[in-house]
Amino acid sequence: MKRNMKRLILILTGIFGGLIATAQQAPHYTQFMYNMNMVNPAYAGIKNGLAAGVLYRTQWTGTEVHPTTGTINVHSRVGEKSGIGISGLFDTNGPVRQTDVKVDYSYTIPVASNLNLALGLNVGLGQDQVDFTMLQAIDPNDPLLTESPKVGTVTYGVGALLYSEKFYISLSAPNLNKSPYDKTGSTYAQGRTIHYFGAAGYVLPLNNSFKLKPHIMVYKANGTPISTMLNANLFMYDKLELGVSYRVKDAVSGLINFKITDNVRIGYAYDRTISSMKLYSPNTHEVFLNFLLRFKRPGIMSPIYF
Repeated sequence: MKRNMKRLILILTGIFGGLIATAQQAPHYTQFMYNMNMVNPAYAGIKNGLAAGVLYRTQWTGTEVHPTTGTINVHSRVGEKSGIGISGLFDTNGPVRQTDVKVDYSYTIPVASNLNLALGLNVGLGQDQVDFTMLQAIDPNDPLLTESPKVGTVTYGVGALLYSEKFYISLSAPNLNKSPYDKTGSTYAQGRTIHYFGAAGYVLPLNNSFKLKPHIMVYKANGTPISTMLNANLFMYDKLELGVSYRVKDAVSGLINFKITDNVRIGYAYDRTISSMKLYSPNTHEVFLNFLLRFKRPGIMSPIYF
């Protein structure tokens, strides 16, 4: 009985920790380096071609209620220095649902030989919903649990990306608009908060066949501690990539991706929880598929390995 009660409390804490008197946390991605459009609009169009990607993440498998996240993005270079894209986010965490559709725009400024600075902004529509009818109520007549507060809002964000063929530095705030679920001012279901993301990566050639690719991402939401993710990937023969990742005090991960062709890359990541959630839901799975249709005309140098 005590074990079941502890399990119930832990699961409910994970679901509602971002809702009760605080704000909803944005989804995170183990393979963020291949899903950068979701956190930085400046990434739109930096490839010399039409790029597209999808990602699906199922977190804390083994529990009856666990978060799932799906993303999709398409972006392209437009002219010599501009890029445009569209992205979608579909996130479910028990009774909590978030849906976003955004349009990204970027403008690239050559800084030096083989060094560029991309500045980006996005604007879109978001919808947040809490479906309390999914919960089993002790008091079935509780009026709160017959509601499904939902609100749509305009979203907007900014980002900057300094990059060359061998490294990138990313700074962004992809959503600068805070919004509550309940416009009447209730505190039981506050909506979004502002998130700040910083990321960097580097390609270190070891020899003609092997390249080491370290990455770091730091992100913070208002009112929460800083979160840090460290990653190291080994890229072999320009085809196969194996990596490990550590999300501080939360999870360790193994990553693998493969370039099926020069235009198609597929990847998978497995997270093993090391926080207190490991007793009940230690496993997370994440897959992505990226596609690039290269332009034949020459363009501004793009980061080949990110």
